[in-house]
Amino acid sequence: MIRKLYTILLIGLCLNLVACGDDHENVDPNAAAPVIKFPMEQLDVDLNKVDNLPVVAVVKSQAGLRSVTMKIQTAEGTVDYKTVTDFFNPNSYSLSERVEYEANFQAFVIEATDKLNHVVTETLPIVVTDVVERPAITFDPAEIVYDEMEENPTIPRTTFKVTSEAGLKKVEMYLVSVSGQVSKGTAELNNEAEYNFDEMIDYKEGDKGFKVKAEDTYGYITIATLPVTYKTIPGPELTLADQVIFADTDVKTGVNIQAESVRGVHEVVIYRIENGQEVEAYREQKNGEHALNYAPKIDLTESTSQLKVVVSDGRAGKEAIGYVKTYVNMDVATVHVGSQPLANNAHDKFPDAFGMLSFNDMKTYSIDYAISSEANAKNVDLKFYCFGGAGVPRLYSMDNTEKDSEFNGSTGKLSTIKAKNMTRFATLTDFDFDNATVTSISEILSSSISISKLTPFAVGDVIAFRTGSSSTAGGARVGIMKVVSMTEPKELLPSNATARVMTLEIKFPKKK
Repeated sequence: MIRKLYTILLIGLCLNLVACGDDHENVDPNAAAPVIKFPMEQLDVDLNKVDNLPVVAVVKSQAGLRSVTMKIQTAEGTVDYKTVTDFFNPNSYSLSERVEYEANFQAFVIEATDKLNHVVTETLPIVVTDVVERPAITFDPAEIVYDEMEENPTIPRTTFKVTSEAGLKKVEMYLVSVSGQVSKGTAELNNEAEYNFDEMIDYKEGDKGFKVKAEDTYGYITIATLPVTYKTIPGPELTLADQVIFADTDVKTGVNIQAESVRGVHEVVIYRIENGQEVEAYREQKNGEHALNYAPKIDLTESTSQLKVVVSDGRAGKEAIGYVKTYVNMDVATVHVGSQPLANNAHDKFPDAFGMLSFNDMKTYSIDYAISSEANAKNVDLKFYCFGGAGVPRLYSMDNTEKDSEFNGSTGKLSTIKAKNMTRFATLTDFDFDNATVTSISEILSSSISISKLTPFAVGDVIAFRTGSSSTAGGARVGIMKVVSMTEPKELLPSNATARVMTLEIKFPKKK
């Protein structure tokens, strides 16, 4: 047993000697020491970047390398990094180490030992740029507050400073409001360490802040917002008691105004709207009253279609504005008119909608009324007729006898009427019916209103009319009417498509 152990030890010793012999076999004892070469004299590392270069070196050895040891020199001392003892080519070894650099690194040290135990050390200095802070944004003042309740509120200038260790690339500015954000400019910079901003920004109601976005040369971004508080006072509240005013030009007209104001009323202005233009009719300075309830009187013209009332508390853009529809020297009415099946006996849904329309009374009359006397006949100016299975609407003057036989009263037909007003019609295009005035109606050429049977017409049409010489409304007077609505065929009488009711709005200048 003891012999076997010695035999094993002897064999191991022999193998070791053989190995030692191999290590020095073919090695020139005069071989030079290893040579370590770095491709650069210094390695610059920037911890703000992700693409720093690796440590690269080539180690040459005539005798052949036994080991290469790598170390990192730090501010606190030297630490082992890596040791290589297995070489594909012991005479030449190239290394490329992607090191996780830290701020305290000072150098990369390589120690090469060859098979003759020559030891060589080379050092690659490392200069590290530490991680820089993101850009810093400082506002002065740190908040902007504008309070309309103050005696003389002012908005301070917007001032801020941006600083950067790395250098600034650009600074962007935005005004932030309840409706979003709007760019207020961009400053393109060239690695400046500081940027200063000092401008007057006219903040307004709804603004929430001034946002600054700063980017440095590394692409690091800082965003900061200067808070803006805009405390507002509600504007005046205006109530116009009259939605529509009917007036004459020979008397002053009162405009009923009710107003309340937290800040106090400073001024009241009334404009006449004439042909789409504002004409000042009244202006009065007030003494800061918190409540108003009065009716200033103004003159109106035949061109006045509306009144515009403006109540101000002294702040531009905070005025209370109201409009009043105005009819000057004009009769206005909305009338329902029934077609021939309903001309004498109105439908239950439209109990006042008969077939004959009077421009004198602004109402409809039955066939029995129209044929009962000559005076009554002169008091009706048109009749409403619908034709065929589609119930096509038509307007007839009283002198057009084409369909009189289809208008049946309880005592006779319309053909027995004792007087026939020669009303004439014309369909208007591009006429502003809603803002029609005596002046605009007077500009309609009377001779162009010449049709005694208007067919067809439709909802939305604006129709000019000229009264006949025998009409109780007066002869050759011009007015306008608009077809506001119309029942559908068979809507009122399922068995009769011609039973329809139309709604007219009539605007008729008064007799001079």
